[in-house]
Amino acid sequence: MHLWTFPKVHFVMYDKSIREKEITMKRFWRLFVIVLTFVFVLTACAPAVQGLNQLPEEGSLLVLMLVTAGLTWILLKLSEVFKIDLSGYANAIAAVLAPILITLIESYLQLIPPIFDNLVLSIIHLLVLLAGSVGTFFLFKRRTPSLR
Repeated sequence: MHLWTFPKVHFVMYDKSIREKEITMKRFWRLFVIVLTFVFVLTACAPAVQGLNQLPEEGSLLVLMLVTAGLTWILLKLSEVFKIDLSGYANAIAAVLAPILITLIESYLQLIPPIFDNLVLSIIHLLVLLAGSVGTFFLFKRRTPSLR
């Protein structure tokens, strides 16, 4: 009679799983280095993009309009206080202050990375539309047209 003998079974599942993890980590780090090198090569070969240099024309007009409106209001209040008519100086002072303010805004626009240029332009256009719509709303609220 022959006895059934089973081959010796070594429980190496724990050792095997550690070895598989080591191989997986080595593959991960190799892939990570390859991807990182690829990203660095792509960014180094990217063309130099010039940032947002100047405020769009709509933004410049908005700044000029807001400066003129603000100065007119301030000069009207000062005219009431000093009993002198200063409202004629609003356009001259606005013509001096608006380019200074536009230059200041443009210097801050140059600090924004070029990747955000489209977002910044969209925000500027939305601000112009908002100011125009608010002005139109107050104009029609003040003077309601009649259909008679």
